[in-house]
Amino acid sequence: MLGIRMDHYGDSDPSGLTSTITNDLDTAIERMVVVAVRIIPDIYYIFTALKTIGDYNFVLMISVFLILPIKILNTIFLGRWNYRTQAGVYRKIGSLTGYLSERIKHLSLIKTNANEARELASGEKVIDELYRANMDVVKYGVVSGAVSTVIGVLQNVVTVVFGVICLQRGIIDIKQWIAFFMYAGTLSGKFDSMINYWINFKTIQGGLARIARLVEAPQEQSDNPALLQEMPESRDIVFDHVSFSYGDKTALKDVSFTVKENSFTAIVGLCGSGKTTAIHLIERFYDADEGEVRIGGVDVEKISSRALRKGISLVHQGAGIFGGSLRQVFTYGLDRDVTDEEILAVAERTGALDYIRDLPQGLDTVVAAEGTSMSGGQRQRLVLTREMLRNTQILLLDEPTAALDAVACQKVKTAIQEAAKDKTVIMVTHDLYLLDIADQVIVLENGCLQKQGTPEELSGIIERYAEVCPCED
Repeated sequence: MLGIRMDHYGDSDPSGLTSTITNDLDTAIERMVVVAVRIIPDIYYIFTALKTIGDYNFVLMISVFLILPIKILNTIFLGRWNYRTQAGVYRKIGSLTGYLSERIKHLSLIKTNANEARELASGEKVIDELYRANMDVVKYGVVSGAVSTVIGVLQNVVTVVFGVICLQRGIIDIKQWIAFFMYAGTLSGKFDSMINYWINFKTIQGGLARIARLVEAPQEQSDNPALLQEMPESRDIVFDHVSFSYGDKTALKDVSFTVKENSFTAIVGLCGSGKTTAIHLIERFYDADEGEVRIGGVDVEKISSRALRKGISLVHQGAGIFGGSLRQVFTYGLDRDVTDEEILAVAERTGALDYIRDLPQGLDTVVAAEGTSMSGGQRQRLVLTREMLRNTQILLLDEPTAALDAVACQKVKTAIQEAAKDKTVIMVTHDLYLLDIADQVIVLENGCLQKQGTPEELSGIIERYAEVCPCED
């Protein structure tokens, strides 16, 4: 999952894949072990029994196979039906897992809106879908059991009739007939076992369907020797007639602009104008449909994704962090040792130091997963501190002052100014207060480049793009 391209997750919710790598795989392995242990002895018995019956009479041996074509046709039908029902169950388990993980993550949102009753009804609907999928499995079991019983009775009738005919004609004696009848009955059971193995294989196939899609998902080619394994020396960033769409929704259309090395560029625009998409194309979370995004004259698609992202710091709009100590939060992703003094120095510049000082355990304080134990502004400052500790030559900021108060905004603005020295910086923002530190402003509207110039040149235009709340494109 770590190697899969980000665009794959646009159609597949990662939270819904949890059961894929737990429940689906565990069930499939259990069934595979059972089949592997039992199938070889059963095959050996079938060949041995057929040889023994053939020694009695060749016609008797042939009679054992008369019903086999019917069993095979039944097996093909039941196998396909079983595959569909099992795949349906695993899909519904994934849907339920994804639903629960998302709701548990946002319990505060549900309670804030007093929406428990509606969510309970929605949850019951998802559970009911899983119930119906399981009922399809039950229906399959009932039908397959009934058909197998009828075929088994027919097999016994054929065995008795052939045995009696051979006995009356003196082809075999009574002892051979009894032996044949016992062998034939056991053989029929072994054939049924082989059929059940096939059905189990289809069950396994249904269980592995989502895993197969996960394994076959497009992978990032970080280790491809044909890709550059280091960032180009120049840090110019160029969008050359770039177009990109999320399915049928156009995000960017024929956009061209240049961000010079060691310059500061701000991107502004209304919600849905393509600002965050531009950031994601630089990071290669997505690849352009048309045109090129180049760094130092090199198409980002020709640079190893690992090398590319190691050379870029990105402050996400969502301010995502993992649980652990504050020290672990700050040093996540760093390949070098960082002292506490260095962390605190950068935290002072981003306004996070006061928060750290108020904690009895300081940098050893344990942070809850997703940073739920702190405010949105505190999380934003922690993320900004983490990315500034990386000290890369390219800094991408996606709404860096979102959820910050006026005092914190001033500190972050000062920190960005200091961090921007000798760096190529692109900042997506709705905060006009930050634009006076930019060398260049890019104005996007409906995915198209509208204007480009200095803050002074565009001062009368960009005010209409300032909004109280930031949004994600």
